[in-house]
Amino acid sequence: MEETTKLAIIADIHANKYALDSFLKYNEENFKADKILNLGDFVSIGPHPKEVAQTIFNDERFENIIGNNEMILLGKRRNEWQRQKMPHHEWIANHIGKDLLEKIEKTPTSKEMNVNGKKLLMLHSHFYDTPGRTIQDNLLIYQGKNLDEFVKDYPEDVDIVVVGHSHLQLYISWKGKKIINPGSISITWKPKTSFCLMEISENNVNVNFKNIPYDFSNLKKDYEERNVVGKEFLIKYFYPFL
Repeated sequence: MEETTKLAIIADIHANKYALDSFLKYNEENFKADKILNLGDFVSIGPHPKEVAQTIFNDERFENIIGNNEMILLGKRRNEWQRQKMPHHEWIANHIGKDLLEKIEKTPTSKEMNVNGKKLLMLHSHFYDTPGRTIQDNLLIYQGKNLDEFVKDYPEDVDIVVVGHSHLQLYISWKGKKIINPGSISITWKPKTSFCLMEISENNVNVNFKNIPYDFSNLKKDYEERNVVGKEFLIKYFYPFL
């Protein structure tokens, strides 16, 4: 019998513990992933950066990379960010503390894995050292580029690329390469969490996208009680259903 590895792919948790908990509960009850691939942007926007960071670093199933928001938090390439948004990241740094900041500092921006003969690449969006690209750039497919240009944005020898950043679920198979975006765990502009479940064997790659509800009843209260910097804008734009 072929060995099958079960991977849960998640991205853009954005400091929402309620959405993350909903995913974790679903995984435990319905899938039981061998590994959870976390594609970055896990600490900003929401009111729970500390709880989310503790979860992803303490759970041995998690394979983590950082996204543009973690890079901004660490003070990397700040000149590419709108200055008026910096106080929110300073609130995050004060809230999560030195130990978690050091763990984020040690987390890579990309990671490669070999899974049953398939080479898999984890990225938030693209390689941040690409000339002419900024940390805010979205996937080329959303910039009007064609499929050939999109696929060439990633290494030729990689079979599967998993990316986040756009918050939109995406599956493209082109010229022997699969590009998969699980969507966002929390920022879907509705009370649902999005993720992707993948089963990889030597001869098959099965992909299943999920969108499930989560309990958001205390989310607005947490923004208020924790005095999240920028909470009025963040709630209005990212959580219009509150």
